Amino acid sequence: MKRFLLLAFFLFLNPPSWAAIFEDEIGRKLEMKEPPRRMISIAPSVTETLFALGLGEKIVGVSSYCNFPAEALKKEKVGGYITPSLEKIISLRPDLVFQTADGDLKAFVKRLAGLGIPVYITNPRSLSETLKAILKIGGVTFSLPAAQALEESLRAKMMGVRDKIAGRPRLRVLHAMSVDPLISSGKGTFVHDLIVLAGGENIAADAKGKHPLFSMEEVIARDPQVIILSSMLSNEPMTAQKRWWERYREISAVRTGRIQVIQADLILRPSPRIVDGLVEVARAIHPEAFK
Repeated sequence: MKRFLLLAFFLFLNPPSWAAIFEDEIGRKLEMKEPPRRMISIAPSVTETLFALGLGEKIVGVSSYCNFPAEALKKEKVGGYITPSLEKIISLRPDLVFQTADGDLKAFVKRLAGLGIPVYITNPRSLSETLKAILKIGGVTFSLPAAQALEESLRAKMMGVRDKIAGRPRLRVLHAMSVDPLISSGKGTFVHDLIVLAGGENIAADAKGKHPLFSMEEVIARDPQVIILSSMLSNEPMTAQKRWWERYREISAVRTGRIQVIQADLILRPSPRIVDGLVEVARAIHPEAFK
């Protein structure tokens, strides 16, 4: 008891210092004087990550696009991720704000920094970078053990996919974001990364730009064996879009009925759920491996 009182008295006179310097994903430095208690996430992917790390109670504000998990919908909204409300953010008294590198928000970030509000900017560009981003978010939120456990579980799921598709032929895959015009996903996108990791060959890999336009003549010439459509809603069948493709019976994917719908957030958003997206893409390409 005496030792406990002496230790308590020592800690009262010498409180532990939590101050630490972190570097975000675009190389900016930010100082955290203590673990954050009031966080705002303007990036939907970060919102999902924070909840997955068990930090939901510390989130006081999110963007209007943060729709997962369901608890995120109950949080205060601070505007879009490209047009957030500075006044709303300040009114919520955050001690850490998360933002994405997409969009030009230098003035916004500078204003918050000038008010003494740390801003952490995320910028993952692949599945492997998404896993690293989870660890870095775990670090800046002082929840690294939870982030490490999450990263390990996601990596194990990825290895499970790799083992299931090992030795299977690579099928030609088209990801169609829209059909009129027909926009696909090329190199430098999460979708391309997922297709390759899932055992497919992206027919847009050599096209110019991340989201190239395709003519139907080009699609027919490249003859995808699997077509993946992106749905903005969970469990949406996209019946009309599937029916649109039926006129092109010369395409292998249409002729064999290999047109699959996958929720867009699973394959376009660099959150922990992107590994679920990998599973869905692999299942679309090699359904026999998941029976």
